[in-house]
Amino acid sequence: MDKNALVRRLMTTFVVELDDHVQKLERGLLMLEKDPRESSRVDVFSTLFRSSHSLKGAARVVKVDLIETAGHLLEEIFASARDGRLTLDQDFFALLLSIVDAIRDAGQRLRAERDLIGAPLETATERLSALIQRKGITSEPSFDAMEYSPPDFVAALERTAEEEWSAVVRVPAEKLDNLLTQSGEMLTMRYRIEARESEAATLQEALATWRKEWRLIETGIRTLLNHRRDATQAQEVRNSGAAGDQKLKAAVDRSADALRTFDRNLQRLRVGLRADKRAIEQTASFLDAAVRRARMLPFAQACEGLDRMARDLTRQSSKNVEIFIQGNEIELDRSVLEGLKDPLLHLVRNAVDHGVEPIAARLKSGKSPVGRVVVTAALRGSHVEIAVSDDGVGIDLVAIREQLGKRGLLIPSDERELADCIFLPGMSTSVSVTRVSGRGVGLDVVKSKLASMHGRVDLSFESGRGTRFTLTVPLTLTSVRAVLFGANGQTYAVDAASVRKVLRIGADDIRSIEGREVLFIEGQPMPIVSLLELLGGSSHSALTGAGKVPVVLLSAGNRQAAFVVDVLLGEREIMIRTLGARLRSIRGVGGATILVDGKIALILDPAELVMQAFNPLRSSRLAEEIAVLPHTAKKHLLVVDDSVTIRTLEKSILEAAGYEVTVAADGVEAWQLLLENGADLVVSDIEMPRMDGFSLTETIRGSKRFRDVPVILVTAMESDEDKARGLVAGADAYQLKSAFDQENLLATIRQML
Repeated sequence: MDKNALVRRLMTTFVVELDDHVQKLERGLLMLEKDPRESSRVDVFSTLFRSSHSLKGAARVVKVDLIETAGHLLEEIFASARDGRLTLDQDFFALLLSIVDAIRDAGQRLRAERDLIGAPLETATERLSALIQRKGITSEPSFDAMEYSPPDFVAALERTAEEEWSAVVRVPAEKLDNLLTQSGEMLTMRYRIEARESEAATLQEALATWRKEWRLIETGIRTLLNHRRDATQAQEVRNSGAAGDQKLKAAVDRSADALRTFDRNLQRLRVGLRADKRAIEQTASFLDAAVRRARMLPFAQACEGLDRMARDLTRQSSKNVEIFIQGNEIELDRSVLEGLKDPLLHLVRNAVDHGVEPIAARLKSGKSPVGRVVVTAALRGSHVEIAVSDDGVGIDLVAIREQLGKRGLLIPSDERELADCIFLPGMSTSVSVTRVSGRGVGLDVVKSKLASMHGRVDLSFESGRGTRFTLTVPLTLTSVRAVLFGANGQTYAVDAASVRKVLRIGADDIRSIEGREVLFIEGQPMPIVSLLELLGGSSHSALTGAGKVPVVLLSAGNRQAAFVVDVLLGEREIMIRTLGARLRSIRGVGGATILVDGKIALILDPAELVMQAFNPLRSSRLAEEIAVLPHTAKKHLLVVDDSVTIRTLEKSILEAAGYEVTVAADGVEAWQLLLENGADLVVSDIEMPRMDGFSLTETIRGSKRFRDVPVILVTAMESDEDKARGLVAGADAYQLKSAFDQENLLATIRQML
């Protein structure tokens, strides 16, 4: 390969490699500055030497002389310090860190395809070179130098690059983003395939009914033809009618054959759809998992630079702060990781500048002179929880009250609500404006950034003891498990992790406290509002129903609120699409998704909705509106399934739809409950201990008291023989768990009741 072509090809790789070397250099220098003990000093200097040497060699390959020179100078210093010929003091560390900053700046210039003329690295290398001359540092051959300087270094590195280029490919992040989007679209295709399979099943059931009716017609026609033949005595009449009868008989035969062929082809289509669904689901899941793994990065990358920032801030003040990072190995999606960098930067800076006290103040209050800022990451299901805590003075509530008063804003009486005001734009408790703080920029940025990531930030503190900010974000920003519901004809979605429960309520369930309507859940009051009114609507179509309305309970941190909706539509995995610039500013809406039927569902921000529900100026008359609805007696349903998860899910769905539901773990328990309490309809699994669904159905049909009670079998048994057995046993409907659709189940129940 032409050498110049190779250099151009390697430049893209070099700027990425440069970032890695810069991080290693900065990390090692900060480690030495904090802990200059002899036991670790030699190892750290050796690591720094190798990194600077590798940087020098790579810069030589891509012909960036300035970075090559800087790497060579750093080599000289680290080798001398490692061998005891040079002692690094604070000024030396400051100069070396400035060199690292200048190399980072040079890398950014190269990435933007700018030259390095006039770059800070020019001045920095001159200063470092002059200092080396003053110190009298000279190069001395060493084992490391010989090991890392082969006879023809450039040629060797070129050969290595040639060999490794085919094994390692660096892909731009945008391409990975696009690939993940497309893999997500493949995942949504499985829902469409399921819908098509369900449609084919419905068509086949309709065909079966048609065939039954056709058999009756066919039998009648053939019987009629036989009677005509026997009843016709005259030869001339037989001759005149024979031709017409033969044509009719042939038409009947062709129709019967066509129905059988249609049935076979439709069955073949269903089998093919089922196989295609499984193949697409398997392939799409594998592809999605592979792309996600390629995008996953360790949490430590989001924390890069926090050590350095804390160090620089404490050098400008009378403080001493140590920062500890835990959970470095936890991996997050690249987009989440990038989105966390600014919030973490603001929170750590806030902790150092506002939270941790000066050394004298800490000693006076009996604390250690060294403040602690701890950043931790932990997995919480499909989310990751990041906490930034300090052992400082806590939140200054007096300063917040003063700021709210100066701005003419309402001052909350509750301390938690008052502390949350620190997230308001322009809010600052700093008594003076400095380069670091006092301008009211920071925490409002944190909250808005978390909201754009479908996450939230929660605050807790103890006066005089410290403050803790907890960030909760999804592991990925491309898909989420969501609960779907409708209001006034529009479909909405919200992260399932924020949904505490769903239920139906009447006017008697709503109470009023200090003029605000609340709903008591487990003895605790929470505000209840109409979702449509909260989003700007003027009326709620749910209030035209049958006396009770569906409610979704959302949680955000320590707060919870209830929202009245029209209808609950289920739970499923959705792909998140960002809103356009014109819609991005809509409060409470964080994105959108395209449903299987092509409709658009808006993705709501639960933290914003809960905050709006707690607005003291908001008032509603939900209790009055619900009270005027006509009340009807609830239908009593019996749900039977040996899986506690499935029967709990079905119970929640049916109760949210307005039914009274009793559950049983098997057929024996179900029959006992039926004898004691009765039921208007039974929804049962088939495979259960003691008494299965077939036997339960036969028992119900054999009872004079319950033989007219509708029975729906919901099962994973998909064969035609199982379906036939269920229908023979007396079941009124048969629904597969693999194609479970709660809307179909509810529609079937409504039809039977």
